[in-house]
Amino acid sequence: MIDHDEAADLAAFMLAFRRSRTEELPASLFGEPSWDFLLELFIADARSVRMTGRDISELHRIPAAVASRWLLHLTVEGLIVGDGTGDLDDPLTLSGAAIGKMERLLYKASMLKHRVSE
Repeated sequence: MIDHDEAADLAAFMLAFRRSRTEELPASLFGEPSWDFLLELFIADARSVRMTGRDISELHRIPAAVASRWLLHLTVEGLIVGDGTGDLDDPLTLSGAAIGKMERLLYKASMLKHRVSE
């Protein structure tokens, strides 16, 4: 299993790649605000940085209303801890369960990368 810092580096790579896609293709082809939130908050946790929904929505150009709806949904799913009202200015963190799920997903991504490159 990869450690939390390695998983955060992989998550950062994924985000950088996701952003780079719009250099070649129209941004209208892409959009997964919930995944952007989960990746950003996972990286923030590993780097001991606090982020708000507004930080993430501005970074990823997610409209405020869309970001607020996703925050509510991710809170109901038990993945994000905040105030639970969708307020973009509240500090956010991933729940313990979400951190574990993200670590497992990123571990699987790492294993897939190694298999493909063999």
